[in-house]
Amino acid sequence: MESISKQLKEMVDEKQIFSCSKLFKCIIGLNDLESNVFSYILKHDDATTMNLTEEFNKDRSSIQRALIRLTDELDVVQKRSVSLKEYLGEEETSKRGYLYVYKAKDLDLIKEQLRELLNRWYESMSGYIDNLDSIFDCIVEQN
Repeated sequence: MESISKQLKEMVDEKQIFSCSKLFKCIIGLNDLESNVFSYILKHDDATTMNLTEEFNKDRSSIQRALIRLTDELDVVQKRSVSLKEYLGEEETSKRGYLYVYKAKDLDLIKEQLRELLNRWYESMSGYIDNLDSIFDCIVEQN
């Protein structure tokens, strides 16, 4: 993970704003694919695994791992089962079965979760700094 100072320097050097992918990496620890999948789902309701594999040219298992992280571990994306008939919107389709569609949770809720994580991290780091009595406290002894 990049240090905060390195990220800030890059932003100044490149005259950029802090990108969403950097935000997702820094605060919730997403990798590049997870960040891209999350960004896509934020913009597109009812995304399917097939949509995502085509969009990012990745294998199905990689996309599914990213989706599991976003739905089960981080709880920022919800999945629901839909019949193919409902998904395709065809009244008389011969296709049967179900698939999962993915949608981001409420954006305000996601923003609040990100703020809470950032605040907890800030308080934790601030506590470490406050309790740092000397530079020698940072040395880890080797066994």
